[in-house]
Amino acid sequence: MKKLIKQKVKDLKRELVLEQASLYFEEVGFEAVTMAELAKRCGISVGALYKLFDSKDSLFYAYVEHQISILYASILEDSAGVDDFREKLQIVIEKKFEIFCSKSKIIFDPIAGDPLFFTKLSKKRENPAKLIYDYTATLFAGLRSTQALRVENDMQLSYLFHNFLLGFIDHWLQYGGDLREESKSALSLFLLGCIKE
Repeated sequence: MKKLIKQKVKDLKRELVLEQASLYFEEVGFEAVTMAELAKRCGISVGALYKLFDSKDSLFYAYVEHQISILYASILEDSAGVDDFREKLQIVIEKKFEIFCSKSKIIFDPIAGDPLFFTKLSKKRENPAKLIYDYTATLFAGLRSTQALRVENDMQLSYLFHNFLLGFIDHWLQYGGDLREESKSALSLFLLGCIKE
């Protein structure tokens, strides 16, 4: 019982620190974040912070996992009661574009905004976006039950879909505009290339 209580306390501390870290990352960007400043903001020692997260990279990885879990929960909430697979894919796009628009400081960070940074960071860990990829793979499987698709592998289609969306995001990062307005055309264009006539 004592061990269980200790673990629950540690998990709660980790969650509270992660909430502060999220605000801090989004305020100043990855590059400017220091473990000492985060510890100060949380009212804990630097040593206590390192017991929860062994490095700034681990902390950022946990931040990304946390943001993805929030995104996933939001997608599921908005998709509840929706039966049409295209509509569900549209919700995924809208939520994904919304999260990028709302996290511009961290997205524009010269280090964290580099796609290779995250690839290197997650190389030895499971992809934190796996639950999103799994979810969209099930949506493509459902869509396949009503229409013939050019790609047979639903997980491959899920990866192609998310990388296609990154093209819209990358263009928005370079040239600006309203990313949210692109969500409908993004789905139409993607499906145009996927559906067999």
